[in-house]
Amino acid sequence: MNFTQSLTVHDLKYNGTRPATAAFMDTIMEQMTAAQVRSCIGGFLLAGSPSSTFSGISIDSRTLNAGDLFFAIRGPRQDGHRFLAAALDRGAAGAVVDAGFDMPEPRPPGRVLLQVEDTHRALKDLAADVRRRWKGSLVAITGSMGKTTTKEFVAQVLQTEFSVYRSPGNLNNLYGLPLALFGLSPEDHIGVFELGMSAAGEIAEMCRIARPDIGVITNVAPVHLEFFPSLEAIAQAKGELAGGLREDGTLIYNADDPLVRQIAGSFPGRKVGFGFSETADVRAGEIEIAGLEETRWRLSCEGITRSAVIPLGGLHYVMNALPAVALARHYRISLEQVLEALRSLQQSPMRGQVVRFRAGFTLVDDSYNSNPRALELMIDNLAAQPTHRRRILVAGEMLELGPGAPALHYECGARAARAGIDVLVAVQGNAKELASGAIAAGMPAAGALFFTEVEPATDFVFGELREGDIILVKGSRGVRLDRMVQALRSHYTELGH
Repeated sequence: MNFTQSLTVHDLKYNGTRPATAAFMDTIMEQMTAAQVRSCIGGFLLAGSPSSTFSGISIDSRTLNAGDLFFAIRGPRQDGHRFLAAALDRGAAGAVVDAGFDMPEPRPPGRVLLQVEDTHRALKDLAADVRRRWKGSLVAITGSMGKTTTKEFVAQVLQTEFSVYRSPGNLNNLYGLPLALFGLSPEDHIGVFELGMSAAGEIAEMCRIARPDIGVITNVAPVHLEFFPSLEAIAQAKGELAGGLREDGTLIYNADDPLVRQIAGSFPGRKVGFGFSETADVRAGEIEIAGLEETRWRLSCEGITRSAVIPLGGLHYVMNALPAVALARHYRISLEQVLEALRSLQQSPMRGQVVRFRAGFTLVDDSYNSNPRALELMIDNLAAQPTHRRRILVAGEMLELGPGAPALHYECGARAARAGIDVLVAVQGNAKELASGAIAAGMPAAGALFFTEVEPATDFVFGELREGDIILVKGSRGVRLDRMVQALRSHYTELGH
C-alpha cells in the first residue's frame, strides 16, 4: 500500500524551515495577551492590563520562571492556591485562580489575576486554543510500553528534514500534556507528543485538547491493571486515540499485537501496520543483535527491502524504530535518509542506557519504569549478550498490577532462571515473588535474593560485581532503583571519563 500521501507538513517544508539546532522564536503562548487568554478560558480579569503577555505557563511554584502565568490547580495531593504567594514572589506575571479563592490584599501591583470556575479545565482549554492556533501536524503516541523511546526515535528521524517539537520528559497526562502544548512555536512543522493514561476517558480528553493528525499505538500490555479489570479494557482505553483522530487522520499501529490489530480493524481512515510479522506494512526481519550497541535487520516497506542498523541492542529497540520509519515515509522523507538517521538514534536516559566502567563491568540502566512484558523483553535481551562472564539482574517491584501482581512477578522470576540469568536481586514488596519464581525454576537460592529497600540491595551489588559482569537495573520509578545506578556511577569511573 502507498501511505506517503501527506499534505499537512510536506507543503510547509521549504517555507521558513529552520535547523533543528536553531533557537526557538516566540512560542504561540508568548504571543497571546491576557485578554486573549481570558477569552479562551472564560472567567474574569480581576487585575492587571488586558495587553499583558506571559513568557510561559506553570502549575508548580518551585519550577516557575519569571514572567510565567501561574495556574493554581486543586489536585489530588496539593492545592495550588496555597502556593500562590510563592509563585508571585518568584516573579509570576499573573495567576489563574478558581471562584472559591479569595485573593488576599494587597495584591502585587501590575500582576494579572484571572478568576475561573475550574483552573484545571481552564488550563486544558487554553492548551486546546494554542493547538488550534498552531498550523503544523501533530503526532500522538500511546501504548503500554515504549512511548517515550518511540517518541524520541520519531523526533530524531523526522528532524533530519523538518522542524520538530517533542513533548519534554514525561509530560503525558492531563496536567502534563497541556504544559507540553504550550511549547509549540509557529516555526515547528511537526509536534510529537506521548499520551499516557490510568483511567478510561483520559486519552479521549487529551485528543480533544491536542487534536492529533496521526496516532501511533505501540502495544497493549499488563500495565495499570490496578485500575482496569482486563487487558481488553486497557486496549479499549488506548483505542480512544484512534477514535480521537481527525477525519483525514492516519493510524500507525503494532500489527503484531492482537489487541492493537482489533483497534486498527475498526478504524475507518488510513492506517499503517508495523512489526515483525508478514502482515506488517513496515516490517523488520532477519534481526541480529550484534551487541549492546548494535542491532542489524532487514527493513521492508512499500515493496522495497534494505539493510538497516541501529546503534542499540535489542528487539524492542527495532520495534520502537519502526513507527519512526512509517512516519518518515508518511512525511515523504526518502528511505535512504531514514536509514542514515536510524544509524544515529539515541535512547533516553534511564531507558536502556549502556554505561561501561574501567573496573571491567557493564551497566544497562533501565531504571525508569517496569512492567511484566517489558521485564521479560529485557531478560531475554540480557540473556542474549554473549561477551560477558555473568549476567546480573536487579529488578524492582512492578507497581499498579492489581490482584495478579504476585503471580506476574513469580513468572518473570521463573523466566529469568530459564533464560540463564546468573544472579537476581529483587527489591521491594511483590518483587519477593521474583526470587521465589527464579528459585522454583532452578536458580540456586544463593543467587536469587530479595531486599525490602534499595540501600541494602545496593550494598550487596557493590560486593558482588566482578570484572566481565553485565548488570541490568530494571525497576518502576516508585522503587527508586535510579539511586542504585547513581551510586554505581558515583563510585566507579566510567570509560571515556
